[in-house]
Amino acid sequence: MARAKAENKPVCLVFYTAWCPHCRNYANVFHDPRIVARAKDFVMIRVNPDDESAIGERYAPDGSYVPRTFFLAPDGMLMADVHAPRPKFQHFYDESNPASLLGGMDAAVRKLARPM
Repeated sequence: MARAKAENKPVCLVFYTAWCPHCRNYANVFHDPRIVARAKDFVMIRVNPDDESAIGERYAPDGSYVPRTFFLAPDGMLMADVHAPRPKFQHFYDESNPASLLGGMDAAVRKLARPM
């Protein structure tokens, strides 16, 4: 988080586990050239909640499912209104379509660009 603040970049925080097949599928999304390019505008953080349960519990507003992805401002504040376009499991981005995550990343960047 210190790096995000120092570089004034938003954070893309991804929760995953080694045993989760959806997490393995979702990992492939991060190899898409559009995601790779957009990720340069973020501090990317992966957390395994099996290893770091306190962090996992902190970021579970609609459940502790995996994978789940959150966007945070450079100061560490959760961008609660930036999430996947679904009524349930709002932090579960499409594991087979990079456009889903890219939409969230773009929304986070736009939100930070707005004047206060």
